Amino acid sequence: MFLPLIRSSTKLTQIHQIHAQIFVQGLALQPQLIAKLVDLNFLDYARLIFERIPTPCDFSRNCLIRGYTLNNSPRESVLLYIETLHGGTKPSNFTYPFVLKACSARSSLKEGEQIHAHVLRLGFISDLFVNNSLIDTYCKCCCLESARQVFDEMKERDEVSWNSIISGYIQWGEVEVARNLFEKMPIRRNVVCWTAVINGYGKQGNLVEMLRLFREMLTSDDDVVPNSATMVCLLSACSNLSNLEVGRWVSIFIDVNLLPLNTIAITALIDMNSKCGNLEKARKLFEGLSCKHLASWNAIISGNVQHGLLEEAITLFYTMKEELVKPDEITIVNLLSACAGLGALELGRELHLYLGQTNLELNVIIATSLVDMYSKCAQLQDACLVFVKTSIKDLALYNAMIMGLGYHGKGRDSLVVLTQMERAGARPNDITYIGILSGCNHSRLIEEGRIQFSNMINKYGLTPKIEHYSCLVDLLGRAGHLEEAYDLIQKMVIPPDSVIWGSLLSACGIHRNVELVDKIGEIITESPNPNLGFGILLSTIYASVGRWKDVDRVRRMVKERGIRKPVGCSWIEIDGSVDRFTVQDTTHVKCEDIYETHQNLVNHLKFEGYAPHVDLITRSIDG
Repeated sequence: MFLPLIRSSTKLTQIHQIHAQIFVQGLALQPQLIAKLVDLNFLDYARLIFERIPTPCDFSRNCLIRGYTLNNSPRESVLLYIETLHGGTKPSNFTYPFVLKACSARSSLKEGEQIHAHVLRLGFISDLFVNNSLIDTYCKCCCLESARQVFDEMKERDEVSWNSIISGYIQWGEVEVARNLFEKMPIRRNVVCWTAVINGYGKQGNLVEMLRLFREMLTSDDDVVPNSATMVCLLSACSNLSNLEVGRWVSIFIDVNLLPLNTIAITALIDMNSKCGNLEKARKLFEGLSCKHLASWNAIISGNVQHGLLEEAITLFYTMKEELVKPDEITIVNLLSACAGLGALELGRELHLYLGQTNLELNVIIATSLVDMYSKCAQLQDACLVFVKTSIKDLALYNAMIMGLGYHGKGRDSLVVLTQMERAGARPNDITYIGILSGCNHSRLIEEGRIQFSNMINKYGLTPKIEHYSCLVDLLGRAGHLEEAYDLIQKMVIPPDSVIWGSLLSACGIHRNVELVDKIGEIITESPNPNLGFGILLSTIYASVGRWKDVDRVRRMVKERGIRKPVGCSWIEIDGSVDRFTVQDTTHVKCEDIYETHQNLVNHLKFEGYAPHVDLITRSIDG
C-alpha cells in the first residue's frame, strides 16, 4: 500500500505524512523512504531517518553515499564510508563507484589510493564497475600510470573502460597515447570515444587532424552519429582559434543534417560566431534561444567586447539584469574590460561593489581586470588599493599595475613594482616592458629607459617588439637625443612602422632638426600607405621654417593618394549611461544643445583673451 505512495511522492509534505503512517504502523519501509528522499534531494531528512535505524542496510547506506556525491557533498560521502568501516560493516561492490566518484570530485588522490587498497582487501578487484570507477578516479587525479595499471590488469573491459582511459589521456594532453589506444579497441567505438579523441586534437589546435578524424567517424564501420557533444568540441576548437571558415563548415553540417542541438551546443555556436567576428549570426542565434542561461549571455557579451562593441556589451548586461540572470566571474571580467575601454567608471564601481555583495571571490583574474579598469578610468589610487589587497599576485596582475602607473606618468613607481615582481619570482615578459618603457617615457626617465631596454634584451632574453622601440624612440626624441633615436631605428631587428617615424618626426619638429626631418619625410612619403596625421605634421614643420615648396609637395601627395583621416570618436559616462560622440556627428539626441554649448565655450575663451598656440599648426591639408 505505502510503497506505490512513496514512489509517486513529489513533495516533502507527502513524505512527512507517509513517514508518520509507517512509524505508527511499525512498517520496515525506511530504505525505500530514504531512497525517495535522496532522489528529491532532501538529504538531511534522509540522514535523520538513517541514523535512527538500529542496523541500517547496505541499500540505505549506498543511497546516502550516492546522494552526497551527486549533490556536491563529496566530503560527507567519504565520511559516511569511513563511518561504515569503523562500525564493522563490510561495504558492497555497489558502494565503491560513488565513493570513488567523491574522491574524484575532491581531487583527493590519497583517499582514492586508500579506497583502492580496501577494494583489493575486500575482494572486489574483479568487479567491472569498481574497476571502471578506479580508472576514472586516477585519471581525474592526474595519476595516469595507476589508471593504466588498473586498465591493463582488468580481465573484462566494456565501452566505459575504454572511454575512461582514453578520456583520461586526452584530459592531460596525451593525445597520441589516447589515439593509439583508440585504434586498438577490439570493440565498437561509440560516439563518446570518437568525440573524446576529436576533442583532444581540437584542444591542441590541430584542426586538420580533428576534421580528418571527424570525417573518418562519419564513414567508419562503427556506424556512429555525431551528437551535440561532438559539435560542441568542433565549435569550441574553431572559437579558440578564431577560425570562422571551419566554424561555418561545422554550422552548415549541423543545418544540412538536421542535428538536434541542446542549449550547450547552441551556446557553442554563439561563442564561435562571436569570437570569429560574425556577430550578426551570433545575435540571431542568441535571440532565438527560448531559455537564455548564463553561458549564452557570457558568449554574446564576450564576443561584443572582443570586437570593440563595448556599448552593445553593456546594453546586453543591463538586459541580462532585467531578466534576473546573475553574472559570474566571466561576465564581470568582460564587463570590466568594456568599462575600461569606455571609461565607464560608475558601472565599473557598481561591478566592484557587486563582487562584495555576492561574496564572489576576488581572485587574481578579477583583480587584474579591476586594476586595468580603474587605471584606464584615471582612478589610480583605487587601482593601487586593489593591487595591494590582492594577496596572490601573478604576472598579469603585476603587468596591469605597471601599465597603469606607466600611462599615468608614475614611471618611478612602475619601477618599484617591477622590483617587487622580480623579488616575488615572477619573470617579466614583453608586456611588462611595454609598461616600464612607457612609464619611463611619460616620466622623462631617460637613463632608466636605456637601462630597462638593455635589461629586457640582455637580462631576460626578450626580443624587442615595435611597441618597445616606439617608447624608447619617443623618450629619446623628446629629450633631444635625435641622432641616438635615429640610430636605434636603423638598428631595429624588425622594420619600423609609421608610428615610430612619426614619433621621431614630431621630436624633430620640436627641436627644429630640419636635416633629419628631410630624411624621415622621404621615408614617410615613399611608404605605400602614409599616415595623414604625419603628412600634416611634415607639412607643418616645413611651413614653420618657410619651405613652402615642400609644403605644397606634401599637400599634393596627400591629395593625389586620397588619404583620409579616420573619424575621431570619444565617450563620456553620465549617471551610468555612456554617450558616444564622433566628429561632425548630427545623430545624437542632444546634438543641438551640444553644439550650442561648444560655441558658448569658444566665445567665452575668446572673451577671456585666450589665444591658441599656432606655432606648429598649419592650414587644413584639404583646404
